[in-house]
Amino acid sequence: MADQLKEKWNVAHEMLSLNKPSRMPFWGKDLKSIEYRPDLYHLGEMEQVERGRVAQTTDGKRKMTWDGGVWAVDAQEKYHTYEDVINLDPTKIAVEPVGAEMLGEMRRLFDGCAKTAFPIPLHYGTLVTRSVIEFGWEPFLEASAQEPERLGMILDRFGEASLAVVRGWCSIPGVEFMIVHDDIAATRGPIMSPRWYRKYVFPWYARIFAEIHARGRKVLYISDGNYAPVLDDILATGPDGLYIESSSMDPVEFMRRGGKDKYYLLKTENRTADLGTPEQIIAEVRLLKDLHAQYPGMFIYRGGGNPPPENLAAFEQAVQQDLVYA
Repeated sequence: MADQLKEKWNVAHEMLSLNKPSRMPFWGKDLKSIEYRPDLYHLGEMEQVERGRVAQTTDGKRKMTWDGGVWAVDAQEKYHTYEDVINLDPTKIAVEPVGAEMLGEMRRLFDGCAKTAFPIPLHYGTLVTRSVIEFGWEPFLEASAQEPERLGMILDRFGEASLAVVRGWCSIPGVEFMIVHDDIAATRGPIMSPRWYRKYVFPWYARIFAEIHARGRKVLYISDGNYAPVLDDILATGPDGLYIESSSMDPVEFMRRGGKDKYYLLKTENRTADLGTPEQIIAEVRLLKDLHAQYPGMFIYRGGGNPPPENLAAFEQAVQQDLVYA
């Protein structure tokens, strides 16, 4: 076990040094995320759900499906219209102090994960995602269109809260690499106009990433969907790495635009995993091998919600044959 853990850390450090490691690093196996306060900045912890059913969490705040879908329902009790959103006093949104309580919990999370993998702090609910969690989609979207300036003051408060969490993680010895998540796009493209993001969202990304860099850490940015239309704007905010959802964006073109000096977390194609053939699975893995030769800061995880057994077998076999180099 000790040798396996050492090998995972070695693979992670090779990747972070932009040296191609002896095999493709895997998210969730070699490198694992740790989250501070997922009850506040994410959608909470998953609970057991039977296949084919939608269940509600014991606290009544979330609904979820067996394959990982989670969404908030408690927002509907507070925010019925966009006026409910913009009338929120931003000072009511907590900005946690970076003190003993926060740092103690972060230290516990880091040490626990470090026993099995290379820990990477993940901050999930930054600005847009935090708004969706807090307000629900419709009130949030209406507020963004009807009263963007007033919503912007609320987003600023979410930004301050996110900055506090980032400062906390940067105070934990051993943290080298972080992930900041904020879903700004769907499969077809960005949810909001680029102009809206440039005014209310991207300046906060730049501020958060600069804080991480000032403390000697690296940061990878995650958004689901196709955010390629605003990729240049994202790059200008200064992330060290980017996320690629292959079902929404072409990894080859995206990585060409991003450059070889970046880290890339790549999720394989959902449709290929769930609906494709073993031959298509093998072809995708071989494409990953070719990309890894060009982009050494690359790590991956398998997409798909419920792949058939033959596709799972093909993926595992192809990984061993093509993505293990020594």
